[in-house]
Amino acid sequence: MVQVDGQETKVAARLTHKVFFERDDIEFTFQWLLSFVHCGGVSQGEVFKLARNIDPNSLTSWKTEFEKEAVKIEANAERSLKKGHLISAGEAFIRAHSYYRAAFYGAFPGEPDFARYHGKSVECFRKALDAKSEQIPHEWVEVEYKGYKFPGCFLKAEHGNAPKPTIIFHNGGETHKEDTYFLGGQAAIDRGYNALIVDLPYDVCVRFYEPEATARNFPREELRSVYRATTDFVLARPDVDPERLVVSGMSYGGAKTMVHASCDDRFAAAVPNSPVYSMATFIERGMPSFLRGTAEEAAEASKKMPYTGQVLFAGLAWSHGLDSIAGWHGSAGEVMEVDPKDVKCPLLSMYSEAEHPEMQRQAVDTFEKAPNEKNAIFKGTEEDGADLHCQLNNLPLSYQVMFDWLDEVLDYNIQLQQAQ
Repeated sequence: MVQVDGQETKVAARLTHKVFFERDDIEFTFQWLLSFVHCGGVSQGEVFKLARNIDPNSLTSWKTEFEKEAVKIEANAERSLKKGHLISAGEAFIRAHSYYRAAFYGAFPGEPDFARYHGKSVECFRKALDAKSEQIPHEWVEVEYKGYKFPGCFLKAEHGNAPKPTIIFHNGGETHKEDTYFLGGQAAIDRGYNALIVDLPYDVCVRFYEPEATARNFPREELRSVYRATTDFVLARPDVDPERLVVSGMSYGGAKTMVHASCDDRFAAAVPNSPVYSMATFIERGMPSFLRGTAEEAAEASKKMPYTGQVLFAGLAWSHGLDSIAGWHGSAGEVMEVDPKDVKCPLLSMYSEAEHPEMQRQAVDTFEKAPNEKNAIFKGTEEDGADLHCQLNNLPLSYQVMFDWLDEVLDYNIQLQQAQ
């Protein structure tokens, strides 16, 4: 909590209970990392060891501890790779990726560590998937649009080109395409779905690849056009079933999912988690008051925040090409506004009880207003251990709900087909 304009505020309401750190901001990041355990993204023992070594009040401590661990695990991965132990190498590289990624969470745009940590995390992620290519069929791809090239990875349900249901995943406000492998990609291919993970405009890392891919160059219609171009790219592939195309995303990715599904009628289903259809309203009601006002006022107020909040907002401003986070409100009001009635395909509205009340309101409102009779809604609860933002504390349950619903809506179940 911080005091701004006489009010107690959080960066956002995203968690209820704590497992290690007392500070809400760093605890959320810690629990987010723990969510990667379910598909080998981190080791429980390594993460808790790091937590014990970290001074929660020191940004340097956070970065230093995670980088040290990343370097060590990366070296282990390289040794296994050199000796031909591909599975071990892949598993170690994926953890090294996550620890470089965690260190990135403590770096501000413009600092040398900012680009370095990102580069190392991407490098280790790529080596991880390539080492496990037999187990994880994939292709490194680019979505091209008006001279821009947006990097991604097409995760394949199986080797070969038989048409399969395919999910386009959008990133959240803090997540990179590599994160989305853990936050949906692996769950998809486990169930016989292809998945595209990609960095597009308004994603936090896209400017590492395309520096001019900012909110200034991608206003409302341009963003919708690049989203439709992404759909074109996926549908041009022979291994994609055009009748079973899905769009999904977590957190800010839920808002992007709503935009994409509202401007493109080629989707058979949409799964926003959660479906924010008015980002400007959420900023007004769900974010601290210092998000509004002049750039100078926002910068001064942000100095009162915990360091992870400062890093988060600095990264959001940088990714959108804005001078400060204060500009996000105006940009969101123009670009991230959707009428739920325009999402015609079946929609699963997912949210959690630890979310801010405005996020919960929009999730319920979306379910009630979107017109398809197959729509469904799911609320992650404390009772189910799924109350954290986007059910990050119980991703297996979250994906059980999501993919069971998709299997039924799309009339597809790879497990039944294999049994027959």
